[in-house]
Amino acid sequence: MAANEVAPTIQRLEEEWKETHVALDRQEKVLVETYLRFLRRVAKACLEAGWRVWFRPNQWVHWGEGGFGSLSILLPTDEPEPLVDLPGEIRFFRNLSDKDRRGEEITLATVDRITYEGDRWT
Repeated sequence: MAANEVAPTIQRLEEEWKETHVALDRQEKVLVETYLRFLRRVAKACLEAGWRVWFRPNQWVHWGEGGFGSLSILLPTDEPEPLVDLPGEIRFFRNLSDKDRRGEEITLATVDRITYEGDRWT
């Protein structure tokens, strides 16, 4: 490849990346909002059942590295721990010590605090 072909090729690739970035960003927003709506519905259903719920936001840079965050749900102690077919970020417990740090406790009034701030590609 001749030296004079490098700059135009790089420029074309950068333009293609800009278009790809816009498309990926739009798709990521839809994906994230869909999953967060699901987490909020899970939290609301559990709260309406009288269970306590905590939300811990993703501690990683990008959702692909750490999910969107996790829900910890405290079940009544007289209930058996269920076998669930739900994402691993949703965990049910029968006992939680006060020392366990599960994130922010969520109430019906604060379900909207289940959010995610993804990194923005530069």
